[in-house]
Amino acid sequence: MLTTHRDCKHHVERNAIPSLGEIEGRVAVLEVVAQSALTHVFCEGHVDIDADLLSEIRRALHRKCRELKLDGEDTASALSYAEELIEAAVEASHPVPQ
Repeated sequence: MLTTHRDCKHHVERNAIPSLGEIEGRVAVLEVVAQSALTHVFCEGHVDIDADLLSEIRRALHRKCRELKLDGEDTASALSYAEELIEAAVEASHPVPQ
């Protein structure tokens, strides 16, 4: 995961391999952005979660996992995480009255 800003610096140590902290930070950003975007879309009523949408997401994830050469267990974990993320966004878009 090379980035122009980091990997083309002069007069400082270059590090072409991101640290675990960098990777965790990027994953956190992607999670927050994805969940926020999904929650916003669901709140606006533009998308209904149905079998077609979940199937489309599963197919896209399977393609991506194949591209990344993930094994079956890691692919299953990614699919499970995607479903948890969608479920959390749906719950956030329909607040329970207190």
